[in-house]
Amino acid sequence: MKIAIIGAGPSGLVSTKYSLDEGHEIDVYEQSGYIGGTWMYTDRIGVDEYGFPVHSSMYKGLMTNVPKEIMTFLDFPYPKQQTKSYISQQEVIKYFNQYADTFHLKEHIKFYKRVTKIAAEGANGWGITAQDAKTKLTETQAYDAVFICTGHYSVPYVPKLPGHDQFTGEQVHSHNFRTCESFKGKNVLVIGGSSSGVDIAGLISKVANKVVLCYRSRLKSSDLDNVEKKQELSNITPSGVVFRDGTEDTFDTILYCTGYKYSFPFLTEGCDIRIENNWVKPLYKHIVNINHPTMCFIGIPYYLCEIPALDIEVRFALAAVGGKFSLPPKEEMLRELEEQNVERLTNGLHERYAHRIKGVQSQEKYFKELSSVANIRPMPIVLNKILDWVDNNKRDLTNCIKIIDSENFVQFKC
Repeated sequence: MKIAIIGAGPSGLVSTKYSLDEGHEIDVYEQSGYIGGTWMYTDRIGVDEYGFPVHSSMYKGLMTNVPKEIMTFLDFPYPKQQTKSYISQQEVIKYFNQYADTFHLKEHIKFYKRVTKIAAEGANGWGITAQDAKTKLTETQAYDAVFICTGHYSVPYVPKLPGHDQFTGEQVHSHNFRTCESFKGKNVLVIGGSSSGVDIAGLISKVANKVVLCYRSRLKSSDLDNVEKKQELSNITPSGVVFRDGTEDTFDTILYCTGYKYSFPFLTEGCDIRIENNWVKPLYKHIVNINHPTMCFIGIPYYLCEIPALDIEVRFALAAVGGKFSLPPKEEMLRELEEQNVERLTNGLHERYAHRIKGVQSQEKYFKELSSVANIRPMPIVLNKILDWVDNNKRDLTNCIKIIDSENFVQFKC
């Protein structure tokens, strides 16, 4: 089978590795000249030197917000001498390159090739059109299957809050945050209480005159010195904001740490994929295009052990496109999607959370579904246990863990 893989980030790398293991012919399309996707740091924002949108959302000083042990390719552990669990962005990229070099993945990557169009051809085939970053020439090739591995942390989501267009100061999304220098001496409002909001607010507070962190429901962490915390805002004014408690404050900059949107601009209408309320549909198990089962999406779910999750998602996808198990009838897969949505709404969750797999029980259920449906190797139970430990302990860079076997780990100070 000839498979096109779109993107050379972690999902593209693991897709390439497993596809080669099964003897498939592979082409990986990567618009940049490097692997790692959004994990690769660049000073650039907006567009790159070739006029393509900058994919990376990395900033200087970033440390992982979860232990490396649950962001590891299952068949390629970090070196034993690398005992620290919370590591830098540079160490993550080095690890990705070691993985790619060990399994000879880079020779299958078409660097500086940006996919501009994916179109259905025939009963199950695909035409992939890509533009060369340097020459601007385009070419189209045919494939039996396509894996979409472009990630979902590169297209910013900025909520249209009341008064958004009135603010006379600077408004920027964390996607374009690189260093703290531009915030020196300023009054900064950071909107978003998840990991990036907490981390960036802490970094900026070292140089800014004032930092206020505004969050909606709860903070990922409350251990922030020199950062004022406010729950919810009512509206934005020309010079600042009014908070829900009625207090007002003025700011030079509003920094949105409000997440990202799923976006696949290269998919033509005939691919029969739509995005509504940030719900990519119709996908079976968040992976298989129900209307065209030879198209698979890798890395759509979030809030779970994302890099290990790629492992089982890819193996599920390859089993599906390779006919190693029979997908349910289309009507049954669509009915399952609707039943899941009804359950989600009944539990008070908006459709925009369709791909959120949050918490140990949800992750365990999802992993078991994939392994049982496709009859593939299950995920190690130890991943669920580590995720539970992460959920119940605040991030401390001196906390380290070591996996003992597929079911057990130990925690220690390093």
